[in-house]
Amino acid sequence: MKLVIGLPWYIGPDDNTFPLYFDQMMYYGALRERTVLRDVLGHSKFMEIQESLPPLDESPENDGSGNPTEEDWEKLGRLDIMICNYSRTSLVGKAREMIVDSAKEWGADYLFWWDADMQFKHSAFLNLWRNKKPVVGALAFTARHPIHPVIYRIRKGWDQGNNATVIEGSDVVFDYPKDRLVGNNEVGGELAIGGGVVLYDMAVFNEIPKPWFSSTGCGEDWFFCYRCSEYNVERYVDTRVKTLHKEHAPRWANEESYWYNVSNNMDSYKEVFGQDLVISGNGIVVDKELGLA
Repeated sequence: MKLVIGLPWYIGPDDNTFPLYFDQMMYYGALRERTVLRDVLGHSKFMEIQESLPPLDESPENDGSGNPTEEDWEKLGRLDIMICNYSRTSLVGKAREMIVDSAKEWGADYLFWWDADMQFKHSAFLNLWRNKKPVVGALAFTARHPIHPVIYRIRKGWDQGNNATVIEGSDVVFDYPKDRLVGNNEVGGELAIGGGVVLYDMAVFNEIPKPWFSSTGCGEDWFFCYRCSEYNVERYVDTRVKTLHKEHAPRWANEESYWYNVSNNMDSYKEVFGQDLVISGNGIVVDKELGLA
C-alpha cells in the first residue's frame, strides 16, 4: 500500500496538538518498518515473532485497535508512506487540491489527512481503513458554539424555471447514529461531512474531475461531498472513531464578567487567594455565603 499523509494546515500544530502528532509520526514510521520486516521475513515467520515485539500503539489511549490483525498485515502489504505538507497555506481548499495532485502523481492508494486542531487516537487510520469505503471520516464536532456534529444532510430542491435539481443548503444531523458506520441511508439523504479527520481511497479522484475542494462559501469539505453526490461516490462517517476539536473562540474579561465570576465562582477565588478572602465593591461584601448583593 502507498499511503499519503496530508497536512492541509494554516500554520501548523500548536502546543496542544504537536506532541500527539509527533507520536503519530512515530507510530506510522514503526508501522511501515513492521510491514518491511514482514516482507523480508515472510508472513509466517513474521507472525511468529510478533508476540516478542513491543506494541505499535503505546499511547495511553491504546485500546488494541491500533495494532494490525493478521488480516490487516496481509492487506497492508509493504507500506510506503509519503508526508505531503502544505501547511501555512491560507486557502485550505487549495492546499487540499495540491495534496491530492501530489498523491495522484506518486501513485498513492490512500490519502489520510487531519486538521491541525484535531486530536484522535493512533488507531484512527486503521479503524477507518478497515471499513473499506471510498470516503470515510471520523466523528467530529464544531469548534464554535453551539457545538454540533459536523454531519450534514444535503438539502435539494427543484428549479421549475430551469427544470433542474438545485442545492438549497444542508441540515445538521443532530441525532446521529452512535458507534456505527453512517452513510446516506442512516441520515435519510445525501451525507456531507467535515474534513477534519478523513481517509480517502485515491480511486475517488479518478471518478470525480476537478475541482474537488473548491470553497464557494459552503466550505471546501462540504463542496467535496456535494461533488461526490454528483458522481455517486459514497461518503461515510464512522461514529466509533472519536475526535477532539480545539475551540478557538476567545473569552473576553471585563467588569461585568469579573463580578459575575465573583458572585458565582467564589470558591475558585478562595482556592487561589485563600479561604479568608472577602471581596467588597461599592460597600457590597461578596463571599461564599452571601453571593453578590
